[in-house]
Amino acid sequence: MSPMIFASILALNARADAAPSEAFTPSTEYLSTTATSLTACITLMIALSYLVGLSWAFKYAQANPKPLNKGSGVHLQKYAPLAYVFLVLFSLSEVALSSWLIFQWRFHHNYPNVGVRTSARFLLFSACWTAVTAAAYSILFVHPRWSKHPVSSVGAQSLWIIVTWVFWIVGAGLLNSAAAGVLVKGACGEVVYCGQIRALFGALTLTAGMATIMWLAWQSAREAYALNSRPFSVVARASRMFTTSS
Repeated sequence: MSPMIFASILALNARADAAPSEAFTPSTEYLSTTATSLTACITLMIALSYLVGLSWAFKYAQANPKPLNKGSGVHLQKYAPLAYVFLVLFSLSEVALSSWLIFQWRFHHNYPNVGVRTSARFLLFSACWTAVTAAAYSILFVHPRWSKHPVSSVGAQSLWIIVTWVFWIVGAGLLNSAAAGVLVKGACGEVVYCGQIRALFGALTLTAGMATIMWLAWQSAREAYALNSRPFSVVARASRMFTTSS
């Protein structure tokens, strides 16, 4: 089914190039409606596929439970999968919204300026990157065997968080500079799809999710450090000295 979907998208792009840019003709209206339907269907299929895979991983983890690793952090193992699920679902919504905007601008040639279109494309890339990688990490956390892979380490997560966070910050900065009048002043004027552009800028909510995961990773590293340094604490040394003297 995937080759047919991609073939349909390519056909829509080809017809959009040939569509006139002066008015909303019946042909462009048909292309716009078809693109909206395809975007909604593809996004829903991807979300359902992810939820099915995550459900399988949960069932496998329940059948093969793993001991809680205190060295990697209790909070991280409990709550990080939920944060990743939030990132996946929110990123998929951003993929759908940015794809819809790009399709509409391509069909009707009514984008506000080149900067807004470029920022929407970059945010689409950031959303795709976040959805794919966060989905992989959520399954890695749940699966009892894959969670031991080096990719699941705190260092790998921190690197991924930094890279993804930079992507979203750059995309939000590009959109803010290109559509400052719409986002800051709140006056849409003659800008079409003003509400959708504002919603696209709402992708900054993802940075809050990134900060949450970074906090969880920091808590994990802190607990691991405290666990490793506990035998060398003053109380432990005093206890050893008392036991030896006795």
